[in-house]
Amino acid sequence: MNSFLFLKISHLLRYLLNLKIKYRKIYFIISDLLLLTFSYVSSLWLLNLGYNIKYKYFLFFLFFTSLYLVFGNYYKHLTRYSSSVGFYKLAIKNTLLIISIQLIFYLLGFNTYNFRFWLLLCFLSSSFTIALRVFVRDLITVFNISPRNNVSKIAIYGTGQSEVLISKQILLTGSHNIIAFIDDNPDLENRDINGIKVKSLKQISHLDFDQLLVSTLSIDSNEWLNILKQIKITKPRIRILKIPSIKSIEKGKDKIDSLKPISLEDLLFREIVPPKENLLGPGIKGKVALVTGAAGSIGKELSLQILSLKPSKLVVVDFSEPNLFELKNILIRNNLENKKIYCELGNTSDYKFMQNIFNKHKPNILFHASAYKHVTLLEENQIEAVKNNIKSTLNVCKLAYEFNTNKLILISSDKAVRPTSVMGVTKRISELIVSSYAQKSKNTINKEKLVFSMVRFGNVLGSSGSVVPIFQKQIEDGGPVTVTDPCVTRYFMTIAEAASLVIQSSVLAKGEGEVFLLDMGKPMQIKKLAEQMILLNGLKIRNEANPDGDIEIVYRGLGSGEKLYEELLIDGKSQKTDHPLIFKAIEKSLDFNDLKDKLDNLFIHLKNNENKKTIESLSEIIPEWLRE
Repeated sequence: MNSFLFLKISHLLRYLLNLKIKYRKIYFIISDLLLLTFSYVSSLWLLNLGYNIKYKYFLFFLFFTSLYLVFGNYYKHLTRYSSSVGFYKLAIKNTLLIISIQLIFYLLGFNTYNFRFWLLLCFLSSSFTIALRVFVRDLITVFNISPRNNVSKIAIYGTGQSEVLISKQILLTGSHNIIAFIDDNPDLENRDINGIKVKSLKQISHLDFDQLLVSTLSIDSNEWLNILKQIKITKPRIRILKIPSIKSIEKGKDKIDSLKPISLEDLLFREIVPPKENLLGPGIKGKVALVTGAAGSIGKELSLQILSLKPSKLVVVDFSEPNLFELKNILIRNNLENKKIYCELGNTSDYKFMQNIFNKHKPNILFHASAYKHVTLLEENQIEAVKNNIKSTLNVCKLAYEFNTNKLILISSDKAVRPTSVMGVTKRISELIVSSYAQKSKNTINKEKLVFSMVRFGNVLGSSGSVVPIFQKQIEDGGPVTVTDPCVTRYFMTIAEAASLVIQSSVLAKGEGEVFLLDMGKPMQIKKLAEQMILLNGLKIRNEANPDGDIEIVYRGLGSGEKLYEELLIDGKSQKTDHPLIFKAIEKSLDFNDLKDKLDNLFIHLKNNENKKTIESLSEIIPEWLRE
């Protein structure tokens, strides 16, 4: 009997929902007119005025009420999305209707009813019409969320604003069957939200669902890993989807019901601070921008973001032909303003090559991202690291100074701080070169002050040097996932966020040889990153406690030049800037002439293929280099 009744109601609702709006409006007008009539009669009856119904007044009431319902913008709101705000507006409209009728009766000279009648009529008419909408809305909701075989069963982790909003949307659309909210707050256990029970993590083994919805911004990364492990023990094959943030919904970037799998960027569990508009355009709009190492991970994103800021010309330089060709195609697709784009194929450590580029394009701002960066590979190819990283930086600084390039920004690395690797020491020397040219420009009389600065940050997710794509490939191959040490930690940031902050820091640079440090949040244990990626791929970690797991984590030990943890500051002091995620430090630098003499000596050994003396020269420039 119950299933038969449900089926009939379902058919009726489906019929009503599929009607054109004008026909649905007719049904509502008839329903509201009946309810307002019932309110009129009920008011007379409750006040013992039934003997005084006065049919002429009643007919006028029906006439004016009908006109008001048809022409009074009474049906602007969709009933299925009705909220308390809509109900308040409906009550106001009903009040205006009753006041209008009372005023019309007065102007027509009718001997109307007393004030208590009109007050009661106003209350009853609002109550009945609102109750009708609540009933229809809830009926639609019940119709949509009733168990069906063709939709996924989901649970929602958390009971915050985002989680409740998504649950309301799902209830209205019927896109999924919500089994429960999951929250470990004992005060909420077994209570309900929108008719949905709140359960604890301990109770999920008894729940039948195949997807978990989670808002990444509401959970700390360490807490999330523990939650994920508990869930995967009882629900190993469960899919985990991300709930969009309230900000992204408000800005139109996402819809409330746009559910996506957890991405690599979401593993950071940090909210990206939007760029400050006053720090994006200056220095790039209408200027000639040059990006070296443009086909690399950071260089590519820098080039795309710079192009969107409307430079007069964008020049991109890289020595990898296939990567530069790919970048060219990407830039052409994104060149909505039809700006001039020049792709220069060659090596930045070749002075003549770079000199020709400066002669041809006369850049106003230069982002130097060209560098070898894979630590362990460069330990085996130390001389090439010196040739590329140091010579290229010296080349662009010399040419920027000679051609009066307004700004040069070096993309540095946290590995330059108390370096333990050849890669780190070459980046630290590159920083010293930039800093020395900043001092030279500052101290040169009768020369326009040029801005030389650098930006130092850690790993970016998804870059060619990041562990994330390496781990993903190992997981896809069935494991094991190799981690250097269980205690090793690293800072992480998304490529897009890092590039945006680099561009914004260029506006903050004033020519003091500043080192800008990007706030990368809390460092993350690589071991935990690997565990999260295994679990998010729907797999279980294989270890002594779980020998039947899918993927094992193997520790291979720290490689040559690798650190347990990275730092961003040498002197331990930094200053705030106008951007909350960009800090500034003025660190010790070498005198320009002194550094020049040491570099000349380095390049003599390099030219003569004196590899041992070349490495010794690096130690003379950076005595704090911790060589093994």
